Amino acid sequence: MARRVSYFQRFSQPENHATNNTLLALRYFYQSSPFKIERLFSEILETELSIGLIFEQQIKNEAGVPDAEISQQPLRIVIETKRGGTVDVDQLERHMDSMSQNAAPNGKNFLFALTKEPIPESLGEQLKKTAQAKGITFSALTFSRLLQGLEAQCADYERDLRDVIDDFKDYLSEADLLDERHKWLVIFPCGTSFEENIRLGVYYEPPSRNSKAGYPFIGIYRQKTVSHVGQVEAVVIVSCQDGSHSFETEYGVLTEDREKRIKAAIEQTLYFDLKTEAHRFYVVDEFLKTDAKKISPNGIFGFRYLDLSKLIPSYDGKEPLSVEKLATLLNGSTWT
Repeated sequence: MARRVSYFQRFSQPENHATNNTLLALRYFYQSSPFKIERLFSEILETELSIGLIFEQQIKNEAGVPDAEISQQPLRIVIETKRGGTVDVDQLERHMDSMSQNAAPNGKNFLFALTKEPIPESLGEQLKKTAQAKGITFSALTFSRLLQGLEAQCADYERDLRDVIDDFKDYLSEADLLDERHKWLVIFPCGTSFEENIRLGVYYEPPSRNSKAGYPFIGIYRQKTVSHVGQVEAVVIVSCQDGSHSFETEYGVLTEDREKRIKAAIEQTLYFDLKTEAHRFYVVDEFLKTDAKKISPNGIFGFRYLDLSKLIPSYDGKEPLSVEKLATLLNGSTWT
């Protein structure tokens, strides 16, 4: 089955692989705009940080006042990656010792522990104090938090960067590096297919796109509003040839009723010919009404991931969430 070109590798030693793909994501953003990376790390570290060249005029120094100056601040960021929620304290302290011995004069030195799950708060505070004594800023960061930070730096119209984010998120999901994956709602924009999507309880897309199998809920978006949500019961790739249908199940169970509704979508959709090429179908038992409005300018140009913990103030990721409760909690919420 064809797959779109990926920005990130899927095969390698797991920990080195995660580090490499994270650096690739950051490099894509830096190449697009150094200011995006500057804002990202400034927000994460809660401090003003300068990355890249600095352009200044009339800077006084001991010898005089030159008309202009272009400089680059000494900066060093070291990342230690762990695939779980624990870190090796001795290893981090050795990194700190090495960094303090080789630090650039008047430079800024940062050490990140990048993990799947948050490290204990008490341990994080201990490591911050140890690092501070050596002239280093320490920060613990999860893959999910990094992903949220990257998403915040990317506008809807920046399609190239959106593609990078989507593929990075899919990689993190496939590699099981996202904490609380169930808290993400995948929303799809719908136009002419809206009525059929709701009536038949399906959403379809080309199989060349990365599968969203594994995310429990999907939402239907139209006119700047997530108007319906459903719980994913099956994800199936369907091909048609000579009047027969071929089903490849990626997730869940393809019951007789779900198969019937997929076939109805293929037969009844008049504005797209779903028989000429394969499509991936996300099947829910029912789409329920809700109302979660996008309050920032412009619509969305493709699917999006929404963080339920930001949409719903009372959201508790530790408790199972039914689609009925989700629809109720989302009703009246807003997002950007």
